[in-house]
Amino acid sequence: MRLNRNDIVGLAVLWVIGYAAAIYASKPWMTAWSGAAFAAAAAGVMALRLPKRRWIAAALVAAAAWCYYADTDRRNSTALPAAAAAAAHGSQVSVAGTLASPVAVDGDRASFELRVSQLGESGSEAGAAEGAPPEERVQVSLRLLSPAEQTAAASWRRGDRLAMQGELQEPAAARNFGGFDYRSYLRQQGKHWLLVVKGVQQVQHGPSAPISAALTSPRLAADHLLRTTDALRGYLGSRIDEIFTPEQAGFMKGMLIGLTDDMDPGRYGQFSNLGLTHILAISGLNVAVFLGVLIWMLKRLGLPKETYLLVAVFLLPFYILLTGASPSIVRAGLMTMIGLLAVRKNRIKDILQIACLVGLGLLIWNPYYLLDVSFQLSFLVTIGLIVGVPRVTVLLPLKNGVLRNTAAITLVSQLVSFPVSIYYFNQFSLLSWLANAALVPVFSLLIFPAGLIATCLGLVYVPLGRLGAWVTENGTGFVFRIVEWLDQWEGFRTIWPSPSVFWIVVYYLLLAGICGGLERLVRSRRVQNEDGTPQLDAPAPGRNMFTRYRTSSAAVIVLGLGWVGLLYYGYTPDRWSSEACVDMIDVGQGDSILIRTPAHKYILVDGGGTVTFRKPGEEWKLRRDPYEVGRKTLVPLLKKRGVHKLDAVILTHEDADHSGGLQAVLEDIPVEAFIFNGTYKSGPQVEKLFRTVIDKKIPLISAAYGKTLRMDNRTRLDFLAPLPENGQLTAGRDSSPDASGSGQPAFPDQRTTGKTGAEFAPSAAQDNYGSTDNPIVLENEQNGVSVVFLMEMEGTRWLFTGDMDVKAERCVMELLQSRNSVPGTHGTKLPQSDTGAKEPDGTEDGAPQTPGIDVLKVAHHGSKTSTGSEWLGYWKPRTALISAGVKNMYKHPSPDVVARLERNDIRVLRTDLLGEIQLLVKNGEIYVRSVLSGKPAASGDS
Repeated sequence: MRLNRNDIVGLAVLWVIGYAAAIYASKPWMTAWSGAAFAAAAAGVMALRLPKRRWIAAALVAAAAWCYYADTDRRNSTALPAAAAAAAHGSQVSVAGTLASPVAVDGDRASFELRVSQLGESGSEAGAAEGAPPEERVQVSLRLLSPAEQTAAASWRRGDRLAMQGELQEPAAARNFGGFDYRSYLRQQGKHWLLVVKGVQQVQHGPSAPISAALTSPRLAADHLLRTTDALRGYLGSRIDEIFTPEQAGFMKGMLIGLTDDMDPGRYGQFSNLGLTHILAISGLNVAVFLGVLIWMLKRLGLPKETYLLVAVFLLPFYILLTGASPSIVRAGLMTMIGLLAVRKNRIKDILQIACLVGLGLLIWNPYYLLDVSFQLSFLVTIGLIVGVPRVTVLLPLKNGVLRNTAAITLVSQLVSFPVSIYYFNQFSLLSWLANAALVPVFSLLIFPAGLIATCLGLVYVPLGRLGAWVTENGTGFVFRIVEWLDQWEGFRTIWPSPSVFWIVVYYLLLAGICGGLERLVRSRRVQNEDGTPQLDAPAPGRNMFTRYRTSSAAVIVLGLGWVGLLYYGYTPDRWSSEACVDMIDVGQGDSILIRTPAHKYILVDGGGTVTFRKPGEEWKLRRDPYEVGRKTLVPLLKKRGVHKLDAVILTHEDADHSGGLQAVLEDIPVEAFIFNGTYKSGPQVEKLFRTVIDKKIPLISAAYGKTLRMDNRTRLDFLAPLPENGQLTAGRDSSPDASGSGQPAFPDQRTTGKTGAEFAPSAAQDNYGSTDNPIVLENEQNGVSVVFLMEMEGTRWLFTGDMDVKAERCVMELLQSRNSVPGTHGTKLPQSDTGAKEPDGTEDGAPQTPGIDVLKVAHHGSKTSTGSEWLGYWKPRTALISAGVKNMYKHPSPDVVARLERNDIRVLRTDLLGEIQLLVKNGEIYVRSVLSGKPAASGDS
């Protein structure tokens, strides 16, 4: 039985459907054997020509794919016998194996893959040699202790033999809802363990196996081939560094040979904001340009068509290896090779069939390619261009052929890639259409070929290559300036929450329906002249034609409205939900809390931050693209949840573990108001943060006791600290002039009302404290002046405390007692104790008592310097939230504080144990769920 073109396309689609089903559900009986049985049954049904055979065979093929993926995923498990036990006890292990990847050295870290051949307990050579488990790849993280160790690690090459001692760990799973899952990421690559090694002295390095051994082992032969490829890539990278300026060398290495280590993160961010990252990624565009330059050169050498096509086919695998062999470049390379062979034999008929054959083959080779974003975008855009561009070109009312084709390619690629882009990256620039239409031709026709030619010239003679690089850099610099200019238009950036798979499927179905309906409309209005040329806008012959035209028009309008409505829903899927939520985001050793009110107002309290301890002379430890919690964790999570803007950012104090991540937030997400404690902590990071606030013209507001923030009619924030003293900020610290010595505030205190739909004003209980002429004072000890506020939302009460200490707790309690009222009770006298006995907070009968709170954010990550017994007795919380990093160096939270909370029957929720903690408010009840726990339960439950 011979498959036709539609059968190939259908088979690929059914295979993807089967894989998708296996991702969501699998059964123990789904094995490779059962999959083979389903495939054989499908072939038998078609051979016997049974009734409804195509539908039956389609279901059987999908079932075969389902079983194949499930069996592959089930077999993707660790084969190291001692790994689980060693990781569970955190013990040191001895590992020996072969280096299976290039070594990436970045600052004081080196990372690489090790193909393990021996594993045992540390210090026991016999144990290490006891067994030789099946070769399994392990991700190694090596901490470097000196610049000399940097040099030593960078000299290791793929195929070298290494033996080392370190701690075997299970890779970290996602600790936030929707966050990056490192464990799953490594598992898709067949890696299940992370080996952490401290210092090169723990590593014994040996040479690779000789070439003679490689001749008898396919594995060793592959190692030698890849080792040679790595060396060639390194040589090309060094030559690019020689001929291009440092500002452009990293960009050129990424675009030409896929080496992205030296690419400027800021430059990459600009391209990403405009949807131009496909220019920087090695993909089909690179293959097309490489092939065009290659064929042009071969033609100039006088080679006949059959010969230069064959040469191109043989050189493409070399180019695929040279550029890193990512899924997108493998797809493009294989498709091109098959296409060239078909052209050489004059058998090219259906490029869509070739694309589906290549995709099917790659998915069978590695089912996890289906989960790879580069694979998804590469195939979706390729198939979209194959199917859509011819149809869209006819529909566009443009006379110029080049302009019409360019517009069709841009339109189709943008529409097809849009759902996948917002699913993974959660942003879309309205300027992306313009940027792609204007810049992609420039890169593909000018910059990439010029860079490739300059590199080739540099391989022959460096000065000649520099001349070519000078010409290339002039064009590239001009494009960079355009990208920078377009990136400044922040108002054109839109933030999209990650859509569901169902939403994506409906999107493509509606888009296909609209395109098909428009095609029918064009056909119904087109008649043929005698010479066969089309005549547009001719009267439709007959009533039936008119009826079909009217029906098609109505269908297109309905589908178009449905598509627009789908986009509107995808942009704000929770528009009709009044559910309030408080998320304590896991940012490691720091604080960051996202509050969503019933009216969909968003408040971000602190932004976490990475605390570094660098000494003079340790500049070598700095990384090219260091981990920064705001850019790598907080901003992606806010975008993924569809936070289009933050109505208020509250910085409780300016310590790095609370303020560091806010810089990225301010740069990427619109902010309506910035509230802080009225002080300034000297330092470059804080200065940059406040300068960004001022440059973006964000209202800068100092919080203080008595001020109230009304976000909506069901959410109110009453600020309890910093406290006043004689019209100034809390005593107990020195009021110092700013860095200029003028004594004037470094940053003006602005007040705003109504801009965010919220009201921020002094309460009647405090006589207009916090006016605009209050000075901002320098304060390096920030914990005692943290912003503290009481929030009432949907009948629940929450107390947020920053890093306040016991002294600040006592001052707040004394002031509240002296005022005989508590913010949030609207000035009414609180009820007295029923018994008149002394209450746990130490007050006598008749003293004001708080009505209790539902949730307390424990101050200073549970440090013993905060959360005293009197404080707990005064507020009587039901639930306590603690944000602390896993195995943090400060050993937060303090066991004494945890014990104190438990003695008061307060439920304790900790991010170091539970990951992100979400508290949902429904009808006055609080429901809790966390990443590392079970099903949601009411906060009062066990």
